[in-house]
Amino acid sequence: MMKRFSLKKFFLMVGTSIRRFFTFEENAEGRRKRKELFVLAGIFCALVIGAILVGVSDNLPGIVLCYLAVITLIVAVTRTWKRTKMFLILLGASVVGFIVFVVLHNVFYGLTILTSHISALSHLMEVFHVAFFIIAVFLCPAAFLVGVIGSIVLAIKGRRRQAMG
Repeated sequence: MMKRFSLKKFFLMVGTSIRRFFTFEENAEGRRKRKELFVLAGIFCALVIGAILVGVSDNLPGIVLCYLAVITLIVAVTRTWKRTKMFLILLGASVVGFIVFVVLHNVFYGLTILTSHISALSHLMEVFHVAFFIIAVFLCPAAFLVGVIGSIVLAIKGRRRQAMG
């Protein structure tokens, strides 16, 4: 029998994940996790700087560097996840998020055009439509990729563990 989805449990799970992300134990494993986080943060910064130096506008290497930076950022968050269900939730959230952010981008683009005679409001709407575009184009596909790969890897590990005993 399937369990019902509870938004309260989901938010508690997200809160626990965020708390665990920013908390390090004072033992060898905690120091290792801290080092991993700093290495991933360094890689993220290097990729972002590389993308800025190369340029992103109509430049394939710059766009690839941006995608790799976002994937590194998502891996930094998900590196401690041990359950396939977490990656499947990330996968579903990225698909739904892509649709939602594309719609929001288009809505705010329309509002930008409608409010073009009001300068401050037009600029605010433009900020929103650009932000939603960047989230839909860079963050959601990267989260989808991490969700797919993470769920496949953990499913294979689970099958191996079942087969061994």
